[in-house]
Amino acid sequence: MREAIFKHVREHFKTMDGYSSAGMESGKDADKIYLNANENPYSLPGLEGLNRYPEPQPPALLEAYAQNYGVDNSQIVMTRGADEALVILTKVFCEPHRDNILISTPTFGMYAVDARAMPSGVIDVPLIKADGSFALDSENIIKLASNADDNIKIVYICSPNNPTGNSFDHEQLIDICEALDGHAVVILDETYAEFAKAGSMTSDLDSTPNLIILRTFSKSYSFAGMRMGCILCGDEDFISLVRSKVMDAYPLPLLSIEAAFHVLSPEIKDIAQDNISIILAERNRMEVELNKSAKITCVYPSDANFLLIEMKNAKSFCDYLVENNVIIRDFSSKQGSEDCLRISIGTKEENDLVLKLLQEFSA
Repeated sequence: MREAIFKHVREHFKTMDGYSSAGMESGKDADKIYLNANENPYSLPGLEGLNRYPEPQPPALLEAYAQNYGVDNSQIVMTRGADEALVILTKVFCEPHRDNILISTPTFGMYAVDARAMPSGVIDVPLIKADGSFALDSENIIKLASNADDNIKIVYICSPNNPTGNSFDHEQLIDICEALDGHAVVILDETYAEFAKAGSMTSDLDSTPNLIILRTFSKSYSFAGMRMGCILCGDEDFISLVRSKVMDAYPLPLLSIEAAFHVLSPEIKDIAQDNISIILAERNRMEVELNKSAKITCVYPSDANFLLIEMKNAKSFCDYLVENNVIIRDFSSKQGSEDCLRISIGTKEENDLVLKLLQEFSA
């Protein structure tokens, strides 16, 4: 397990001393007086408790995450959304000006942005577009990522994929991981897993040593404004390294921590699940209704909380929606998603307005 991940960690992270913050050294206990972090001892009215730094990785919240995702609490790094996780992982694996990541476009744009910010290279093995769907080009992914001369450290796969919406077969993903064991780390972004029939691959972490999974509360738990996500990895030594040497000393805001406890409580989880069911029903209804329009050439199957549609005059329709105060995402000029628009599933009333404007639209 250790070799599958640690082989790819940048050398200096293996030996450097990380920063030990006051919170890491002492923890938090309401019965103790803390004079070790240069905090202001006086809370402001209505903001009680915010004068103190929170624990960097609160053990009780780690355990709540562990219960939620079905992993051990030593296999988790809690992050500010999945976006911070991307920065951390790119930093820990990719040597600037030397190493590369591999992506399959069209996919989430931040993988490439974070890599180029290092700067590291980006190698693209585009999704195969056929029969009204998008598929991974496993053969070329494995061929390139297993070639040592290409210096590919990370293979990013998003499933369900953003913006295409489709999930990739778990067996196919396992085959990619196994073929790349010893060659590259596979980072599986499961931002939309709660909306997908196949669910998560967290149960495969222990048996798939080069697999790292990203999760977030932003979509399924209506938590985008609080920025809470995590890295899941079967290698506990790697998780320890990230916690102690790579991430910020105080990564999680106190209000986000407190809100995360609330959202993981049984009663709120039930409400979140009900909301997911409503979104899925609306997604299916929207797919049927959009397919009735002669203006749309394809509605791609989706396992997420959005639909990717293809249509002539896509940019004009997007602009028409803006004129009517409806904002969707324009992918029509991006390679691999030409003439495509992504529509997030809203409330029934919001979705009905999109359908009404589509009917009224004339290019």
